Amino acid sequence: MNITQPRLLFTLFCSSGRFAVRFLLLLGLLLSAIPMPAEAQTFVPPNRGMPGRREGGGTRGCWGYNPNDPSRSGLVALVPAENFGYTLDEYPSFFVYVPKSFAEQAAAAEFDLMDADGESVYHASYRVSDRSGVLRIDLPKTANLAPLEVGKDYNWAFTLVCDADDASANLIVDSWIQRMEPSTQLQAELQATAPDQLPELLASRGIWYNTLASLANPEAGASHDNVSQLPNLLARWQTLLNSVGLTVLAEELVPDALLPLTSTAHPTGSEPALTAGH
Repeated sequence: MNITQPRLLFTLFCSSGRFAVRFLLLLGLLLSAIPMPAEAQTFVPPNRGMPGRREGGGTRGCWGYNPNDPSRSGLVALVPAENFGYTLDEYPSFFVYVPKSFAEQAAAAEFDLMDADGESVYHASYRVSDRSGVLRIDLPKTANLAPLEVGKDYNWAFTLVCDADDASANLIVDSWIQRMEPSTQLQAELQATAPDQLPELLASRGIWYNTLASLANPEAGASHDNVSQLPNLLARWQTLLNSVGLTVLAEELVPDALLPLTSTAHPTGSEPALTAGH
């Protein structure tokens, strides 16, 4: 076989502008048909803001944190800068970032959900000494806990307890959530979208809490058994966090910090606080 033949054929092929254009068009179609890794779209926030604190750093008690140091994160609620987000779920999930040093020093952690009047809806305490990174708290479906009402605002707070006898050293982050009813069009889009593409759809619709929950879904690559997908998963989390201004946290995330994402927090006395799931 003449090894120069392929080169000659390529030269003859490209000598015709018409064939060259056809070749480029065909190449473009072939490349567009290749599936690309899904990435979380930049979050589009709703046109609404609420008072709250999504970052909590402490200089007293256990923490030894310098809030004037912009290069490291303290306790962070994973919420938009507006301190408000929508959910489609009756019993949504909430996400916080707990640095390893904070988790090791914390005597306990507490989660509170309150209505707009400040009345307690749910309270639980957890052990976090052996868990750090991005932690997920699921609102439990229990017989005596009613689902979130559509169109009603709820305030939630996550507290790291340094000393049970001195609340002044506690770290607290808090934000707001409202359950919304999906439109007929959104319902159809959700049903037609593959699990690994849901974060992009939900982010574009401004549904924050479901965007996070969909990224934490094992089908999106967030399980212990799918470690090979962690670099892609990390990039998707970083894209989302950067879009809401949590740039320092996005830089600090490492694949290991994402492993507890499928964990569920249990009230103290029932099960370990954040047992890793699969």
